[in-house]
Amino acid sequence: MENRVGFKEALSLSGVVPAVKHLEDLTEVLNIPWVSVVILIGGDINDFEGILKIRSKYPEKYLLAHVDLIEGVGKDEAGMRYLKRLGLEGIVSVKWQLLRYAKENNMLTVQRLFLVDSEAIRTGLKIIKKVTPDAIEILPATVPKYAIDEFRKVTDLSILGGGLLRTEEDVRKALSNGLTAVTASRRNLWKLR
Repeated sequence: MENRVGFKEALSLSGVVPAVKHLEDLTEVLNIPWVSVVILIGGDINDFEGILKIRSKYPEKYLLAHVDLIEGVGKDEAGMRYLKRLGLEGIVSVKWQLLRYAKENNMLTVQRLFLVDSEAIRTGLKIIKKVTPDAIEILPATVPKYAIDEFRKVTDLSILGGGLLRTEEDVRKALSNGLTAVTASRRNLWKLR
């Protein structure tokens, strides 16, 4: 697509990746000039035709869906094939098997990892070696820098952080800890650069 940067570059240019719960917010975030990646985190499969019609007006932007949070999508290989056929470019999931199915269908993939302790870090490192997603999303975004560094030591994947971000200061601190970008569902954070 013309004027479209690669996914990894789009993430690094974003700073904040809007996580959109409501269809009516999609046009708003797609109209923010510097937003190049948007993640859907709500709705159901019946919304996708309208969502992808809106998205088609912004060919330079990436649209992914957190499939664990979208109702009516089969959480299996057939579900991923269906989303690809509809025109969805990629998915976010905590389920590495879904990411594998999505990759088999040439979709972008973001592995979501909850880092609650050292064992979760070790498990996360094993998962990304098994699946090799296009990016990782660590939750919460407020994890200590050393946790992010553990991933940086073994991969050059883009590392996003999500959750527990309320203010611009929270976003700046998370980014200064080594995250490529943060995902945010709070409207007040969407326009930050």
